Amino acid sequence: MRIILLVFILIIFQMPVFSSVSEYIDSFTDCCENESYTALKNAIKGGAVISDIEKQSIIDKEISSELESRFIYTDLENCIKIALEGNYDIQIQDAHKLEAYWLNKNAQFQLLPNILYNFDIQNLEGQYLVGGIVATTTHEVPIQSFFIAEWSTINQGKYFFYLAQTRNLLKSSRANLEFTKDEIILNTVHSYYDTLAKKLEIEVQKVNLYDRVEQLKYTQARFETGLGTLYDVKRAQAEVAGAQQDYTATLNSFRLQQAALANVLGVDILDAIYPFEIKVDKRQLIDPGYSIEDLYKQALESREDIKAKKAEIDAYRAIRNANYSDIIPAVTVSYQNGYVGTKRAGMSPHNSITLDIRAGLGKNILMGTITQLKADSAVVKQKKLELINLQRQIKEDILSSYYDSLNALKKIDAAEVEVEAANTSLDLSLTNMKAGEATFIDVIASQNLKVKANLNLIKNMIEYNKAQTKLLFDIGVISPKNVLKDYKTKFY
Repeated sequence: MRIILLVFILIIFQMPVFSSVSEYIDSFTDCCENESYTALKNAIKGGAVISDIEKQSIIDKEISSELESRFIYTDLENCIKIALEGNYDIQIQDAHKLEAYWLNKNAQFQLLPNILYNFDIQNLEGQYLVGGIVATTTHEVPIQSFFIAEWSTINQGKYFFYLAQTRNLLKSSRANLEFTKDEIILNTVHSYYDTLAKKLEIEVQKVNLYDRVEQLKYTQARFETGLGTLYDVKRAQAEVAGAQQDYTATLNSFRLQQAALANVLGVDILDAIYPFEIKVDKRQLIDPGYSIEDLYKQALESREDIKAKKAEIDAYRAIRNANYSDIIPAVTVSYQNGYVGTKRAGMSPHNSITLDIRAGLGKNILMGTITQLKADSAVVKQKKLELINLQRQIKEDILSSYYDSLNALKKIDAAEVEVEAANTSLDLSLTNMKAGEATFIDVIASQNLKVKANLNLIKNMIEYNKAQTKLLFDIGVISPKNVLKDYKTKFY
């Protein structure tokens, strides 16, 4: 009779069944604490059959009200787009790449000569020795005006080494930028799933709180009619208080996670990002037929950080090899074209070409060159070891993500069985208590099992999806397309 009455109330107030995201947002924006909202709220507690979207609308409004935040609805696809455009780590790395680009351009243009203009004028007045013997008095204003072109040819060959260094540093910075984007995609997915997990946990805790309140009402009614005990009532009150604490703690964790997600996206930390999904399903992103060795080989070919480290090694190798040019002669050619003269005698044209060749035995009688070569060789060795260490870490990460996926998959299967059994157990315990064949302690145990089972299922689903995404990242093939494979916002 109660269910029929509630359904009748729903029909009277014409609660909408939302068919699109826009309709849902409009409904949320226009919502207030009215009679139809209260009816739906009571429908959850009373067990009336309502749609998932109507149920979701109730919970979203309550969460928004309790957090005093206006939610910004989004999904995983939109979050990735926002992060790739607004994340500050990407912008910083892009600035590094721009610096490397112009340093490389600077190296290319160093082969060009220097062009300069020189103007010199003096006022000479007084006695001067002529031939170091005869003193003479003079007043002259000598003037020089020259255009000068000076070319240091290949600067002992250092030009080619510097060019190779900056070219490889540019290659490294480009790879680092792409790797940063990969990291941000991974961080966005993980942060989004963590936020979604907290949202779903809130819903479990909210329903649990509703259930505890109903159980308290039932035990109070039994006590008042002489069928129950005061112990049952007090225990039920304690369970309600505990459920309220769990719900409040989860609310707080959710708000902090919203801020973490906003930070990854590069938007205002105060923006309350809110996932559209009302459920989470496991999403297989990596073919389970691949072995760890297969995945590692893929990583060696695709990882951008490996490419960046190899280019960095080549850059430091060029720096080391530049030391050999210390024993190559330095050739400088300069050309002057201009006028010389005095204010009194006038100006006369003057042209000159100078070839300057300097040969030295390295720096500091070659000892400076040798010691610098040894130091630069040690840096190259260090960078090579860093590459080996990076590759070993990548292989460990692949193994970890691989087995995390397998483990989460097995736990999902067990959790699904646990949820079904827990729901049935709770129904049976309530039925048996009404029949006098079970105690309220049995109901409490069944209720706890139900909450634990639902939270475990959410946790294992999230862990599997995060592990699959991490595996994409570990082997270097993470991208919006691969991450969003078969992705559909779970909005009904």
